[in-house]
Amino acid sequence: MSGQPVKRRYDATSRRAAAAVTRDRICAAAEELFVRVGYARTSIRAVAKAAAVAEATIYLTFPGKAALLDAVIVRATRDNPSEGLGAIAAARPEDILPRLAASNAVLMARAGRLIALGESASLMDAELRPLRERAHDNLRAALRVIADRLGDAGLLGASAQEAADSLYAIAGESTYLRMTEGAGLPPEHYARWLTDTLEAILLRPLTPRP
Repeated sequence: MSGQPVKRRYDATSRRAAAAVTRDRICAAAEELFVRVGYARTSIRAVAKAAAVAEATIYLTFPGKAALLDAVIVRATRDNPSEGLGAIAAARPEDILPRLAASNAVLMARAGRLIALGESASLMDAELRPLRERAHDNLRAALRVIADRLGDAGLLGASAQEAADSLYAIAGESTYLRMTEGAGLPPEHYARWLTDTLEAILLRPLTPRP
């Protein structure tokens, strides 16, 4: 038998799983602080304390506070039962807007405040701006696919680009927060309001029957 010590096998799967758990714990702690005290007053040191990790662990996972907030927003937009825009675009054309509105209501109930926080924080943190711009670009591209589907079905009363721009403007976090927290519309009624609004703005008027 060889006298050489036996090398332990490197368990990359377990290491990745542990890293994912730590990342999620950091994001959860950061989300609570961002919402409670705001972006400017949330420090990496405070997040580390709340997540029970070293500050160095956070910096090894995220380049800085801007990247951390971006990760928190992405986590919130994924950590909810809303329907994906790709699936909505593949639906029957007449079902697209109701399904988009229903999905948007679920998404914004979970992530609306965080997205709004990201938008306001990007005004003070230049490192956050390209991250938010990338998110806007991705959303615009997905909404253009939906608008193209409606246009191909002959349902639009305007161009596909105008429809995509209207979707981007209306189905956003600021409208959700103003209609629910601001105007007092119950969140469960928001989807119906959004459906009616989008249909009135985007779709061709129905031809009256003779």
